[in-house]
Amino acid sequence: MFAFRDDELSLLEKDFSKPVSSFSFIFGRRKVGKTSLINEYLQEKNALYLSCVEMVPSLFFESLSRQVASFFKIKIEEQVTDLKALLTLISTCSVDTKTVIVFDDFHHLMKIEKKSLQTFYTLWGRKLKAKNLQIIISSSVLSSNKDDINIFNKAANYIRLESLNFNIIKSQLPDLNKNETMYVYSAFGTNPQYLELYDVKKDFILNVKDNFLSYDSFIFNEGFNIIKDELSEVGTYCSILYAIAMGNKKIGDIANFLNVKSSYLTRYMQKLVDIMILSKHIPINDNPAKSKFGRYEIEDNFLKFWFCYIYPNSSYLKRKEHYPIISHIRRDFSNRLVKDAYKRYVLELIINEPEKFLGYVPSSIGGWWNNKVNDIDIVAYNNKDITFINCKWRQRDSAKDSYEELKNNAQNFETSLNRKYTIFAKNITSKQQNR
Repeated sequence: MFAFRDDELSLLEKDFSKPVSSFSFIFGRRKVGKTSLINEYLQEKNALYLSCVEMVPSLFFESLSRQVASFFKIKIEEQVTDLKALLTLISTCSVDTKTVIVFDDFHHLMKIEKKSLQTFYTLWGRKLKAKNLQIIISSSVLSSNKDDINIFNKAANYIRLESLNFNIIKSQLPDLNKNETMYVYSAFGTNPQYLELYDVKKDFILNVKDNFLSYDSFIFNEGFNIIKDELSEVGTYCSILYAIAMGNKKIGDIANFLNVKSSYLTRYMQKLVDIMILSKHIPINDNPAKSKFGRYEIEDNFLKFWFCYIYPNSSYLKRKEHYPIISHIRRDFSNRLVKDAYKRYVLELIINEPEKFLGYVPSSIGGWWNNKVNDIDIVAYNNKDITFINCKWRQRDSAKDSYEELKNNAQNFETSLNRKYTIFAKNITSKQQNR
């Protein structure tokens, strides 16, 4: 796994080697690999790992203070009842060699003390900064609060863990053909824990049946459990994710699907963005504060598949009525989910090797659309060239028709740059056409 997290490990190692104290943040949704990354990083280091769990405050701080006392070999003179007292206790400890202190799942601590981030930063400046420490705070919640963002920006490192690279599937399941690899990517995502479940001796549908549709499988309730562990009002959040998995990406469409007002959804949508389950996208070059064309995407392919096919069919599946669901997946999966996963894959290819696919390194890259039917999957440009790209998992039209459609849509994008057009399709090599 960690061949795909080298950049993050390097950032932390570089920070550790500096002759000053520092603090870093690691953000990522549940199951993206934060704790695994931290455990890998802590190998052969003098490190105190503090896991923040939901607990009665008195028991929580008593537990953490005992761990601090044991690690630093000190006696606790006064009862520790809050974060300020805990950090003050740490500040009294002797630190001869560089020591890493990890607060994992810090968002649970913020449920106990809402101002815990501000408390940490205050104590950092007053007492902890003078110690020989590297403090790492991990969280599944990326707060949008301005005061919190100001603290994030003061950190030595601000690491947001995204889903692992597509190539991890090739690494773990090297014998799959191109189609099946894309199917696995679209359903199982790139979490190594899920990929380990895939049996290459069985076809894709049978793997889906054994893992997603089997009541005994640990991922049968996984989507529900991920939401339940992070949020209350689970039914509302799960319904929103179901609506998005079914293809409703604009808040108005989501509201119509759920038969509620858009204004009712606003705080729920923001919370799902904060815990990094959802991402909000706007057309390339739009102002994020003013754009009226926002679209929401489920970040993880696994969750998208789970909410599309497992969540709405749990009653059938608990009675082991698999056939109707399998039949539906056979008909629906490629057109509904694989095509979007293929776009994500193509974008990843271009970002990783821009000169190979574009002929230049872009200064900006993203999707574009307007209030008409003029979607363009990917637009990339530098100060000379601009490339318009559409991705066709199923190439129903001729290449010529696809190019004409792309060129017609691109005419609505105002630019004086040199225009190029590219079609990516699974069975043909990408082609370019200049203006």
